[in-house]
Amino acid sequence: METEAVKKKGMPKLLTRTLAFLGVTLGCVLLVLLGVIWVMEKGPSPTATEMFTRSVRETSAIRWVSRIFLSEEELEQYKSVSSPAEEGQTVNTSLIHMAESVESGEEGDLGYEILDISEGTCKGKLLIVNNPKRVILGTSDNFGKDPGLQLTDMVEKYGAIAGINAGGFNDEGGRGNGSTPQGLVIDDGVATWGAHHIGGFHVVGLDNDGILHVGFMTVQAALNAGIRWGVSFETHDGLASALIVNGEVQRQNLGGGVNPRTAIGQREDGALLLLVLDGRSISTLGATMKDLADIMLEYGAVNAGNLDGGSSSVMVYGGEIINNCASVVGPRRIPTAFLLMEEGDVDG
Repeated sequence: METEAVKKKGMPKLLTRTLAFLGVTLGCVLLVLLGVIWVMEKGPSPTATEMFTRSVRETSAIRWVSRIFLSEEELEQYKSVSSPAEEGQTVNTSLIHMAESVESGEEGDLGYEILDISEGTCKGKLLIVNNPKRVILGTSDNFGKDPGLQLTDMVEKYGAIAGINAGGFNDEGGRGNGSTPQGLVIDDGVATWGAHHIGGFHVVGLDNDGILHVGFMTVQAALNAGIRWGVSFETHDGLASALIVNGEVQRQNLGGGVNPRTAIGQREDGALLLLVLDGRSISTLGATMKDLADIMLEYGAVNAGNLDGGSSSVMVYGGEIINNCASVVGPRRIPTAFLLMEEGDVDG
C-alpha cells in the first residue's frame, strides 16, 4: 500500500517534468524556425529574401509568414502585377496549324505520351496529347455548395485516361474544400460560373477547334472566341496566367517564387502540353514562372498558361497520382481539371 501511495504521489511530478520538457523543446524549435525566417526575410541576401517572400506569398496556408518580420511597405516591392499591354494581348489562332491526322496512327500509338521532366532543379511530369480535342474540362458537382473532387475521383467520374488540376478556387487560409471556383468556368461552351461578373478574367481555355487561348478577357469575349472548355487562375498578388502568347514569353508575368506548378501549353502542330512540376520536398523545392515558360518553350509551346499550383498540382494516370503531391494530407479537392479522354469520347 505504501509503495502504491509513493507511486501515485510521484506521478504528478513526472507529468510536470514531461510537460516542461516538451514545452522547452517546442519553444526551442519555435525559436529556431523564427531565426530561419528572420534570416530569410532580413538576412544579407536580397535574392534569398525575394525568393522566400514571393514563395510564401503564393500560398494560402502560410502567406502570413511573410508578415512576421516584413512591413506592408516592404512587402509591396515583392508584389507581382501584369502590365496593361499584356492584359490586352490575344492569341493569334492562325499560328496553330493542326496536323492533318491527329488520331492514333500505327498500332500501339496511343496518341499521347508521358515524359519525366528534370530540368535544373525542376522535376515533374509532362503529358503530350497529339489531338487537342481529346482534352476536355472536368468539373465537380454543385459549385459553391458541395466540396470539390480529388483528381483521382474526377478522372474516374468522366472515365478519363489522365488528368491535371486546372483552375483556382477560393482557399482562404488554406482551408478551401474546392467548392467555389476562382473567376470563370466555361463547361462545354456554357459559362457555368462567373457568368454575371462585370469585368474580365485571366482565362485559360480550349476552343471548339482545340486551340488554346490564354489572356485577359470578359465572359462574352471568351464565348465569342469560341472557348468550349475554360477556367481562370491568378495568384494572390493578381499575377496573370499567361506565360507565352504567340510565341513570346510574357516577361511581366514571370514573377512569383518557387512552388509546385501546373501549366498547359500548345505546340504549332496543335499538340497540347500538360505540365506538372513538383515542389516543397527534399528532391525539389519547386519551380518559378520562368521555369514553366522555359520548359514550355523547350517543348515547342506557341501559347501557354499557368494553372493552379502549390498543393493542388497533381497529375493522374491509370487511376493513380504519378507526380509527388505536395500536400501532406493527400491530394486536395478541386472544382476543375483538364482531362484526357479516349478517342471518340468527345463530340466535335
